[in-house]
Parts: sequence; structure tokens; C-alpha cells
Amino acid sequence: MNFKDKWNSLTREQKALLVLGVVILGLVFYAYHPIVGSPDNNNTTQVQQSTQPTTVTTVPFTQSGSNNTTVSDNTTGNGTSQITAEQAKNIATQSMPGYTAEEPTQGSINVDGASTSVWIVPLSKNNVVSKTLYIDATTGKIVQQT
Repeated sequence: MNFKDKWNSLTREQKALLVLGVVILGLVFYAYHPIVGSPDNNNTTQVQQSTQPTTVTTVPFTQSGSNNTTVSDNTTGNGTSQITAEQAKNIATQSMPGYTAEEPTQGSINVDGASTSVWIVPLSKNNVVSKTLYIDATTGKIVQQT
């Protein structure tokens, strides 16, 4: 039996499966062994990247004194400046002599129906937290005491 007789004896479904198998094998072979041109005909371009040294410019920053007696020490013209945790701690220590200010945390409370950003400063006496001051983070004023 020769190849032509064998091919003619196959049904149409079997012939379609054989053709499909050959196509799949061709795709798999090409996927793992792509046809590559000669190095002379290669159309790849190498990009030359120049490395320029980056320069960092330092900007001097001075912070005004922080005695917390006036609002102008802690705010700028647009009123969005925030006091620092250390400044809130100093305000609490100066306003409550005899107490030790612990580490402040930021939060918000409602004052007259408006949410206000505050520093929450726990105050301790004899190593026991006994009071808490809520200091406005923008103005540095004591908003509430518990």
C-alpha cells in the first residue's frame, strides 16, 4: 500500500485532524525556534543612553521661634501651616505645670459642629495619665481638656 492509497482511505475528519496537527506542530516549532535573519539583515537598534549626573540643590529652611505665645509664630499667610508634635508637647507642658506631657498623636474632634484637626497630648502626674489636652493643629490653641 503506497501513500496515495493510504491517504485516500482516510475519512475527511481524519485528514482534517492530520492537517491541523501539522499546523500546530509548525506553530510550536516556530514559537521555540523563530526564524532569525543574518546579522547583516538584523533590524535591531541599540539605544545609547547618556548618564548625566543628577544635581541636588539644597534649599535653606529656617523655622521661626516657637514660644507659642502668638498665632503668627505657627501660621503662614494662607493659614494652612500645622504645628509640630514637639510644639504641641511644649504647649501642653507650659499650660499645665506639674504634669509631664507624653507623646502626642494626631486626630480630629468636633468643635461647634465643625471637625478640627488636633494634637492629642496625654498628661501624666506621678507616671499615671490623668489628663488629656486637645490642641488645635493649626493655631496651637487648647481646644478641649479631659
